[in-house]
Amino acid sequence: MKRVWLAAAAAIFFSLQMAAGELHRDVLSIGYTKAKGLVAAAYRGGQIAVWDFESGRVKHVYNASAPKDTLNKPLAHFSAGGRRLAFTQEGDAGLVSYDTETGASTVLVPHRLLVEGISAFSWSQQADSVLVAIGRDIFLINAQGRTQWQHRLETRALITDVVWHPSEKFYTVATDDGVVSTWESSGRVIGSSKLDTGAHSATVKVGWTNEDWLVASVRGVSLAVLDPETLKPKKTTACNCFDFTWSPGGKELFAWSPPNIAIFSESGQRTREIRTPFDGESPIVWAGDGRLLTAFSDSAVVLRDARTGKIVRTYAP
Repeated sequence: MKRVWLAAAAAIFFSLQMAAGELHRDVLSIGYTKAKGLVAAAYRGGQIAVWDFESGRVKHVYNASAPKDTLNKPLAHFSAGGRRLAFTQEGDAGLVSYDTETGASTVLVPHRLLVEGISAFSWSQQADSVLVAIGRDIFLINAQGRTQWQHRLETRALITDVVWHPSEKFYTVATDDGVVSTWESSGRVIGSSKLDTGAHSATVKVGWTNEDWLVASVRGVSLAVLDPETLKPKKTTACNCFDFTWSPGGKELFAWSPPNIAIFSESGQRTREIRTPFDGESPIVWAGDGRLLTAFSDSAVVLRDARTGKIVRTYAP
């Protein structure tokens, strides 16, 4: 009963912030777990909202009174099976995990490790552990908050993304100078290549759509399909992409290119676009059954039909 009351109070405070214009409205990260039927969003100011997937009802609000400026990129991701929700925050802990059944919390990354802010993290789908990118360092941390190993990149560039290969025998890292590299947990590099970021540093996102297809996007510049071994671009398409996701097996790629959702074949060929009325920043997440989760106006998250872009459900803060 106490948890329900606290969640309701936090949700009211969150809504009042939004009404007063104090909420930093941009949604920077969306998490989804089919197993638990939950949707989570991380806002630019560091607030985290969690909704019931079917009803759209707010279930939890974390960091309701978060500071306006954040060292860590606001991120929220569910672990395999939705057992845990991890998100970045400010203060004594940079990354925390909440058990979605009991509500028990665990500090995964204490503030003392934050020489730079957290830019990305990726849950293992095989074990309760998470890869965390901080500055030039990659940490593997278990669900109890213990560091298993640390790997520092020999570069001046900062890490913008880190993801597991589906086999989880190795992982792939992207840095803001356009370098994409794949590593064994021992620290041995398997392959590396450099994407064109123009004259400036840029946010580079990577994703293994299946065991044999690696996709990378340079924010606002391009989307590329990379050779899984050499990491050299096989197909590069100009794209004002902010984020991308994919259907099962990587048969289709969906990129948020405001105000459109650009759709690509698995080979990286642009096939069509869906125009939306929202031209702001947005993550994009595959939600199963031919549906996508994206941001919308008034700080909302919406569930869309992946074929038409039609809004099926709205998750309002």
